[in-house]
Amino acid sequence: MWHKKRFLAALFAAMLLAGVVHATEPAWVKVAYKTTAKPSLNSLAHKQHALFEFFLDNALHGKGEQDFQQVAEQVKNNIVWRTDDGKNAYDAAFVRSWPFVRNVDLKGMPDTILLIPYMESQWHGKKGRKSADYGYWQLTPEVLKEIQSLDYVDADIKSADINKLRADADLSTRAAQAHLHRYHFYFANVAGFAESDAWLLTFTAFNWGAGNVKRMLADMEADGIQPDFASFYHHLYSTHRKHPGDKSLKAAVEYVPSLWNIAQLIRDSH
Repeated sequence: MWHKKRFLAALFAAMLLAGVVHATEPAWVKVAYKTTAKPSLNSLAHKQHALFEFFLDNALHGKGEQDFQQVAEQVKNNIVWRTDDGKNAYDAAFVRSWPFVRNVDLKGMPDTILLIPYMESQWHGKKGRKSADYGYWQLTPEVLKEIQSLDYVDADIKSADINKLRADADLSTRAAQAHLHRYHFYFANVAGFAESDAWLLTFTAFNWGAGNVKRMLADMEADGIQPDFASFYHHLYSTHRKHPGDKSLKAAVEYVPSLWNIAQLIRDSH
């Protein structure tokens, strides 16, 4: 009986990852596929922007929205900076990724997940240190070994050398999708956050770690604060202001606003 339960649990997880199980179709799907434009750099740039804007419009309000807008403006110059010959690292990453992303299987996830490797590595497969963050998605050995232990990941991911995996666009993207799926499943289906909030919390967790995000949400609830992404972001920003020297907090505060700036930059460039 125990083996049967384990098999069914693994099968269910695999179906979720493949995008087979849908209790209800997420509202963002209508945003992503409301246009019939042929796949192109232009259509992808506008889709990524529209999806991110949809998430923010639905999730941000009050002090959290004010804090987010302030940080987005503060980090904007770091994202939009161009060399003397007009080149921008993030736009170049977007263009460089096109031969791969035009055919990528998103596994039921929004196109906005692709903004992550643009920021993390500028779409370079061998960026970083192999002992730490490395590859397209800047996954660490510890995270990747955990992903490889999951019952529902593909056999080629399980058996791949971690350095070769992280430097391979297809393998690393599928591994990152498994990683993101776990986070999103928790925030959306276990914690019960609204879809837009769940994705923005997922993006934050990719940078800061799910444990840190969960602990902050638990602390907020203990203090009588109703958690959603906006209240979480305000709490995160306020905590960072109290501890300005904490690099981890600073990176967490700037992560989603930086992704949003990349989405705007790419949309405006195409």
